[in-house]
Amino acid sequence: MKKITLFVLALATAVAASAQANVLKDAERAMKEGKAAKDVVAIITPAFTNPETQNNPQTYVIPGKASFSQYDHLLGLKQFNKLPENGDKLMGSLLVQGYEYFAKALPLDSVPDAKGKIKTKYSKDIINALVGHFSDYSNAGADLYNAKDYANAYKAWDIFCAIPEIPAAGEALRKNKTMPNDTIFGEIAFNQALAAWQSENLENALAAFLKAKKFGYNKKQLYDYAISVGTSLKNNDVVLALSQEALPLYGKEDPMYMSQIVNYYLQSKQLDKAFDIINQAIAQDPSNAQYYVIQGVLYENSDDPAVKAKAIEAYKKAMELDPKNDQAVYNYGRQICEQAYALADESPTRADEYAEYFATKLKPLFEQAAAILEQAYTINPDNMDVLKYLENVYYNLNDEKMLNDVKKRMSY
Repeated sequence: MKKITLFVLALATAVAASAQANVLKDAERAMKEGKAAKDVVAIITPAFTNPETQNNPQTYVIPGKASFSQYDHLLGLKQFNKLPENGDKLMGSLLVQGYEYFAKALPLDSVPDAKGKIKTKYSKDIINALVGHFSDYSNAGADLYNAKDYANAYKAWDIFCAIPEIPAAGEALRKNKTMPNDTIFGEIAFNQALAAWQSENLENALAAFLKAKKFGYNKKQLYDYAISVGTSLKNNDVVLALSQEALPLYGKEDPMYMSQIVNYYLQSKQLDKAFDIINQAIAQDPSNAQYYVIQGVLYENSDDPAVKAKAIEAYKKAMELDPKNDQAVYNYGRQICEQAYALADESPTRADEYAEYFATKLKPLFEQAAAILEQAYTINPDNMDVLKYLENVYYNLNDEKMLNDVKKRMSY
């Protein structure tokens, strides 16, 4: 009885193995007949998870070849303007799919024999296909991006950068003198980052921005976008590193990098370090209004009242240097308001004494604040905080007309 059971088990195993072999044969036949890649994939899908075939390189070579074959067919149609609707998007997806299957096949095809010698059956054809379609991945990325298929655009450009990293492919590209220079790779990686950003994959976007930088891409837009993504990810160390690198390149035209550096030390409670940096920057470029704005913010964050009081002079200096700097103008006006509020807290309680106190001490400050804050509003009417201060100022001045005007502006 036991022998019969073992015989039946062996027979069942043999039948299963035969069935999986038939799956490969059916898929290969469909591929050679020029069936669409999706149909070939549908036939061979059971082989991806079956123990008999999941580690067989042919399991992935077949759908990979089908993908590249269909791509080549569509490329021919494109040359005669006969590409079907959404054909560019399909072509890009086929290139991505073909690479992904080949990438699975390559390590399975490169296995040592009993003597330790590496034997391959499909690797040469795989490498030739990848090298032959290498430049297509750059174009496909652009087509996919324009079609708003950002995920596959990212993959296509990622593959473009990855193919040369395959030793045999890199060697072939160099031998054929078709290996792009680092500038091209940098631009492709930058585009790849934008595609990831569009698909809201911020981790991939930041990684691609940093990859572009490694290739030597150091345009201002890279630093700006990468800092924005790093900030969204709360990756403060990367934001600091990028800002420090951008500062000597673009710091004179954009104080944002200095702001990021100072903010890093401010948030990490290293106020002395932040002061050192901004004071050095002011010493090197004393006409930069935004540096004084940053200095004013640092003064306000000090626990020392004497240091905190210096903020208003920093904002005033910034406004004098650049009367159109909305941050400088707003903060200077705000500080004057705060001075008036502080004096109001000390005002006398007797009506006659308060009237004189208001006329000589409070009214001039509120009127000065009103003029400056109106200027700030003109520069940046989207700053609602300006209107909140103006509402309070006109209330204290008993100016009903302007108070109603502010309320009207606040309702928009």
